[in-house]
Amino acid sequence: MKILVINCSPQQLASSTYSVAQAMIDQLTDLHELNIDMLDATGLPHIDSDYANSLCAADSTHDLNKGSLAISDRLICSLERADLVIIASPMHNYSVPSCLKSWLDHVVRAGKTFNITATGKQALLADKPVYVLVSSGGVFSGEAAYQPDFFTPYIKAILATIGLNRVLFFTIEGTANRTDLVQQKIADVQRRVCEHLATALA
Repeated sequence: MKILVINCSPQQLASSTYSVAQAMIDQLTDLHELNIDMLDATGLPHIDSDYANSLCAADSTHDLNKGSLAISDRLICSLERADLVIIASPMHNYSVPSCLKSWLDHVVRAGKTFNITATGKQALLADKPVYVLVSSGGVFSGEAAYQPDFFTPYIKAILATIGLNRVLFFTIEGTANRTDLVQQKIADVQRRVCEHLATALA
């Protein structure tokens, strides 16, 4: 099984969401032979003029090895090859961090992962499970929510654009709380996601 892990936290391996991702990997190792593709999204550049020009060009004479277009091709290839995707990300200012937005801008690409038709966008990728692990200093879900959530609906909509509809969210909310309480939250999410994997991917 090929797993693509997209780590969007500035804390990287020390982040709460990565600790959940690692628990998932440990669980899956007991069930499958794994090939892990680990991406540090915090180092991704934004799309550039070569990328933009390729989308607007009337022909296909643009250089695929130039600028962020080459990065886009590599990121799309790793996404296509994956059997399962894990996105580990904080919520920044109610939405996705800029590095996750950059990854999405690279992989949600007209003519490559979706086509533009007279009736709207047509997804081109085969569907696969996408686990989105989200951490937030505040609380954005349930009856105790006190801040908006633009992260979840955006991720659902943008991934569906390219054909990824099997999206599951596991959240660690209130990480601005005491360390012991946060650790309890992390352990609870680790348990829940591993219980899910044991039945869903056994």
